[in-house]
Amino acid sequence: MKNWELLINQGRDAYSEERFNQALSINQNAIEIALNLFDNVFELEPERAVAAVVISYFNIADAYIALNSWSSAQQALEQASLFLQKQYSCLFLSEPQQVALLHAASHLRIEWASLIQKSSAATHQSPPVMIKEQQAIQKYNQ
Repeated sequence: MKNWELLINQGRDAYSEERFNQALSINQNAIEIALNLFDNVFELEPERAVAAVVISYFNIADAYIALNSWSSAQQALEQASLFLQKQYSCLFLSEPQQVALLHAASHLRIEWASLIQKSSAATHQSPPVMIKEQQAIQKYNQ
C-alpha cells in the first residue's frame, strides 16, 4: 500500500498545481495498484482496502471534472459503484467488511451529488445517465 499512498500524494500535488492530465495519469496508476492489492488487504484491513479503491476512483473523477470531461468523470464513479456492488454481493463478508463497503457507498453518494451539481452548473442540464446512476445508487443503499 505504500506505493499506492505515494502515488495518491503525487496525484494530489499534481492536481493542486493544476497539472490535471498528470494527476489523472498518476491516479490511474494508483487504482491499478489498489485493485491488485485489494483481495489481500481486504481480508485484514477492509476499511483501508476499500478506501484505497474508492479514493482512487474519486481522484480520477476529480481530474476529469477539472478537465471538463463530464462523461469520463461519470464513468469513474460508475466504476466505483460497480466495484462496491461486486464486493457487496460476496456471500461471506465479515461485519467490518460490510461496514467498510457501506461507508464507501455513502461517500460515493456524496461524490455523485457533487458531480451532478457541478455538471448541471457547467452545462445547465442534468445528464440523464447521471440521474439513472443516482437512482441505482439510491436503490443499492436501501
